[in-house]
Amino acid sequence: MRIGILANSFPAAVRIYDEVRKVAASEVYVLLFPSNHESQARDLMRHLARLILKTGRWKSLRMILAGRVVYFGKVLDDPQSLARLKELNLDLGLHKSGTIYRRGTIECFRLGILNAHIGLLPKYRGRSVMEWSLVQGDPIGISVFFIDEGIDTGQQIVLSEAVDISHCKSLREAKQYLFDLDATFYRRAVEKLNAGIVTYQSNEESGRRYYVMSKLLQHVAQENLAVSDRQSAIGNRQ
Repeated sequence: MRIGILANSFPAAVRIYDEVRKVAASEVYVLLFPSNHESQARDLMRHLARLILKTGRWKSLRMILAGRVVYFGKVLDDPQSLARLKELNLDLGLHKSGTIYRRGTIECFRLGILNAHIGLLPKYRGRSVMEWSLVQGDPIGISVFFIDEGIDTGQQIVLSEAVDISHCKSLREAKQYLFDLDATFYRRAVEKLNAGIVTYQSNEESGRRYYVMSKLLQHVAQENLAVSDRQSAIGNRQ
């Protein structure tokens, strides 16, 4: 399976690259796109600076020399970018950019583009879904699904599981913990697709779309996280 990680920065994609390439018979590429319409020269210099200054630069250089990094000088929905994506003949895309994808981009991948969403679909769509789940006393989790042009509305969910965040001391720590699990969840989703053993869950329309939570309610979410931490500690002692 030929897989492309769509990203705006190289370091953001490397963790996913390292994990997903463990899947048998997979060819994984990092697809670097500018995050806006800045000049091609400036964007390229930004990427080069990150490669030089970040740790692991020798591994990065080996990936580049092996042809595993594809740099796009134009933004994702530019006709030149779409033409090059089609030339790569990729089976699957993995989302790691700040982009809402248009149909033309999605259709460049034989199977589509996966997103690792830090909320349990279909109930929790949109923003601050971890916090909203805490406020309402619901499980926290990650859903890997095929995107469409909407916000968390793609109909095919490949993988959706609850994740224990009771060990986290703050909302920031908990959210980062979930974000850092994207590589593992992507790998597991790719393994299922590769083996042809997927029974898709339906992302039906019963869920709500949530928006950024107010600071007042964030305090409630933090209190509920602290309660779950205390309950976990009591359970461990017993």
